[in-house]
Amino acid sequence: MMHLILVIAVVIILAASYLLTFALCRAATRSDMLEARWREESAGSVSEESHESA
Repeated sequence: MMHLILVIAVVIILAASYLLTFALCRAATRSDMLEARWREESAGSVSEESHESA
């Protein structure tokens, strides 16, 4: 009985760590995408401004 509880606890811990890792990687990827989009938009607005003033 104790062996079964230990196995279940290990499986739960491994599943939780896997889900946490997946969530952190997804959040980091989303953050990188948003940052890249922000950089593209800010670079586009700078080039538009310089084009308008010329």
